Amino acid sequence: MFEVKSVAAGSVAEKHKIRAGERIVSINGEPLIDYIDYVYFSAQKKLSIVVETGYRPRTIRMKKSEDEPLGLEFTEEMLGKKRVCANKCLFCFVDQLPRGMRKSLYVKDEDWRYSFVMGNYVTLSSIDEGELRRIIKRRVSPLFISVHTVDEALRKRMVGNSHAMPVRPLLKRLAAGRIRFHTQAVICPGMNDGEKLTETISFLKRLHPAAMSLAVVPVGLTEHRKGLPEVKAVTKEMAQTAVAEVEKWQKESLNEIGTRFVFAADEYYIKAELPLPPQTAYEAFDQLENGVGMMRLFLSEAAQALEGCGRMRRRVSIATGVDAAPFIKELADEAAKECGGEIDVYTVDNQTFGRSVTVAGLLGGADFARALKGKPLGDVLLISADALKDGEVFIDNVTLEELQKALGVRVLPIRGGDALIAALTE
Repeated sequence: MFEVKSVAAGSVAEKHKIRAGERIVSINGEPLIDYIDYVYFSAQKKLSIVVETGYRPRTIRMKKSEDEPLGLEFTEEMLGKKRVCANKCLFCFVDQLPRGMRKSLYVKDEDWRYSFVMGNYVTLSSIDEGELRRIIKRRVSPLFISVHTVDEALRKRMVGNSHAMPVRPLLKRLAAGRIRFHTQAVICPGMNDGEKLTETISFLKRLHPAAMSLAVVPVGLTEHRKGLPEVKAVTKEMAQTAVAEVEKWQKESLNEIGTRFVFAADEYYIKAELPLPPQTAYEAFDQLENGVGMMRLFLSEAAQALEGCGRMRRRVSIATGVDAAPFIKELADEAAKECGGEIDVYTVDNQTFGRSVTVAGLLGGADFARALKGKPLGDVLLISADALKDGEVFIDNVTLEELQKALGVRVLPIRGGDALIAALTE
């Protein structure tokens, strides 16, 4: 671990002659456990770094600006083996997967280190005292915490862990240790909505600014729940109630603490058949990965790009999920009007997980192939890059190359509204 793969040109590490192939042993006398230690110690102004090549260690002393990166890339991820989740959540998406998906999807991650580095949400329900102290001592912020509810008994039932650490004292302790965190509540109708959601929002708001935001997210249910506890699906009326509750709290929070604080996922607005809020309502878009403001940001980027768009040079098709389709169709009509050309938009139903799953990012390669076979696709087919891992493999293990061969057209993954407009006019 901590073997140097490369050194950035002009970096402080290069200036002090740290070389690829060497291994970082310690910083300021502290042996490095993982990436968390490396980030914490390397952010300091004065460093004493022990590096090793073979069996010959040497010490490098340097001064740098606080938080100036060393400029090192390592051969490993430096976090070691992922810590697996001990929960059995009623709504766990992993338990609802069919067979044949990407192997990595079946791993239940509950690792606060990946929460810090990659923005993964964790419950912290099984964290021990030593790890909790380490988070506070190393100033690991921000974390991303799945709270769901602050009713302790209900939370234990929802996460399926009777030994789960009580969440209220945990969050209070993190706040007292000056650790900041974003939170989420996955709402299961009849469980943690209504008065329970009010209780959760009220408690978390009192922890602001340590508690930075709360995403209210509808539970995701697939058609592969055989043998799992019954969980109700979100209806149009439930979605309307949730949006009204969130927007009420937003007004109150904006007046009291200067931020809307709580945000509803796009799915709620779509399910409720309500217009999306304006871009300003999402503030810094801190909860994008939770599907909060994703469509509004996409449309705003596209609208800005359309102002200076060139002429379309080819016939293009776009394929997307049920939720995004109406927005993409409206955008495509506007793009065709402004830039000329022909754009076909196709809605793809999710047969991999079932039609209840309507987001574009969870469409399998086979879903695209079934829906688009024999359709006029033009010169290029545009799809959401969120449906692919590393730009190459869909969730059902179908590769991008295999889909292109099946459809006989170039398939171009797109991320962002500006990228969509650029692809239409390149």
